[in-house]
Amino acid sequence: MPSIIIIEQAEYQRMPWKNGLGETLEIQRYEDNDGLRFRISQASVVENGVFSDFSGLHRTLVLLSGEGMALEHTNSSDNHLNILSKPLDIARFSGGDETLATLKNGKIEDLNIMVRDTDTQAKVQACTAPCSLSFSNNTLFNGFYVCEDSVLEIENADAMSLKAHSMVIGSENINATLRKGSGVFIKITKLD
Repeated sequence: MPSIIIIEQAEYQRMPWKNGLGETLEIQRYEDNDGLRFRISQASVVENGVFSDFSGLHRTLVLLSGEGMALEHTNSSDNHLNILSKPLDIARFSGGDETLATLKNGKIEDLNIMVRDTDTQAKVQACTAPCSLSFSNNTLFNGFYVCEDSVLEIENADAMSLKAHSMVIGSENINATLRKGSGVFIKITKLD
């Protein structure tokens, strides 16, 4: 059996937001001598407001559920807008931007991937069955966040039923096929 770990949502660490306006479920976190290298978390946004300042980190935010939100980003050189209107829509932005979230129609759930912008990058892909996933051992992190109950077939192994909101982590070269469901495939690597 290939080397994979499945983490259920009940195992995620509950933490308060930096700005005190909510809480997050931390899924994975890695720190080194230079501080936080990457963090993956899931959160509910229940009201409009300004995101916490995470200067020095690049953020990728994926809408998981709800009717969406607009993210208005302001920084020293420009302003831009991301509209997340359906599950698996993705926004990418600097953690140092002043980001105002405006909900379209009530609460949303999102997945947040943050990486240190000086030496780390995240490749984040929305996946809907059927699709292929390729885990590799030359990354800092490979994971598949399961958005809904899903079936994942690992090469040379039996198919696995996965619960919504769990995380599948692979630490070696593994080819897999998402046979049912949807999720977010995350590869975190050293910056090229």
